[in-house]
Amino acid sequence: MVGYAELRARLENDLLAEIPAGTFQFVPVQKNIDRPSKPTLMLKLSSVSRHVAAQGVLMPTFVLTVISEKTDPGQADQHLDELLDILLAPIQRLRWVAFRGADKVSFQSKYTAYDIQLEALTAIKKAE
Repeated sequence: MVGYAELRARLENDLLAEIPAGTFQFVPVQKNIDRPSKPTLMLKLSSVSRHVAAQGVLMPTFVLTVISEKTDPGQADQHLDELLDILLAPIQRLRWVAFRGADKVSFQSKYTAYDIQLEALTAIKKAE
């Protein structure tokens, strides 16, 4: 089994390798940011659940938040549609990750964003 920090790092590395360089600012942890200067991606581990059909298998759920730097609601909506187009194809190429959905959210009460839910499978780590 891979630890959760290692799994997060693998997701970050694999995803960023699939996206054109410089397209997004990447923030590896959930935190407040002053003002995004370009589209921003933020990754967090949101939950871990036991796989219902496989004993000893866990399903960590990650949330990849994509934030538009645009503050006008109409421009931000259109921009996020374009950003999803950029992100969904690379996510689908990651065979070890399952895309579960994307929900529109507000980030820091002034930016429009999507929370993209991603699941991975891993074994339960045995105590040593």
